[in-house]
Amino acid sequence: HLARHSDYFKNLFFKNYADSQKDIIPLEEVVPADAFQHFLELISGGNRLNDEVIEEVLKISQMWFAEVPLEKAKDYLLKKSNLVPMEKFIIAEKYNFSDLKNALFANVETVADMNALLPNQEVSDFEPETTTLIAKRLLEISGIPRPIPAAPVAPEPPAEIPVAPVQNIQEGIIAFLQQELHRTREEAERERMRSDRVRQGLEHRLNEARAEIEGLRQQLNRN
Repeated sequence: HLARHSDYFKNLFFKNYADSQKDIIPLEEVVPADAFQHFLELISGGNRLNDEVIEEVLKISQMWFAEVPLEKAKDYLLKKSNLVPMEKFIIAEKYNFSDLKNALFANVETVADMNALLPNQEVSDFEPETTTLIAKRLLEISGIPRPIPAAPVAPEPPAEIPVAPVQNIQEGIIAFLQQELHRTREEAERERMRSDRVRQGLEHRLNEARAEIEGLRQQLNRN
């Protein structure tokens, strides 16, 4: 179980053959029994963290490369711990807990708050991320945020669709109907002329047929 949650113990139990054969494997550093008990509970699903053991638990969790206890300890500091902001900040800086640092700086409303949060040390000793957070928050509480928030752009009013006067609409309808009537008349006239041509063609063929029949009848009479 330890090997599953800690790279340190995984290497100790499974990669260091000489140590893995021993009945008792001594740890490199002395670990407080209370902190070790809390560590075991954290990797087993329990959580009884308190402000008295939090730093020791963090120390051994980092030393043993155990992510689960580290995350649970960070969550405890964010939500339940009663440590003063500066104590939380020192821990967040040491273990690079960005979420915790962001939460602490979000609560800074005045220069006095910032002074109470930061330990007495050179600014250059802080992590670069922390220096940026300090500068940004000081600018914000001084009323000169950077970058300056862009002013909201008012939405443009919807374009008005021109509405034609009623009289123009009526005139347009009348003109359209007149065009359709004219087109219909032209089509009817073309159809009539086509029908006349067909009728004339049929009459011509009928006359030719009559003439042929008359010619045949006369020829038969002569014979």
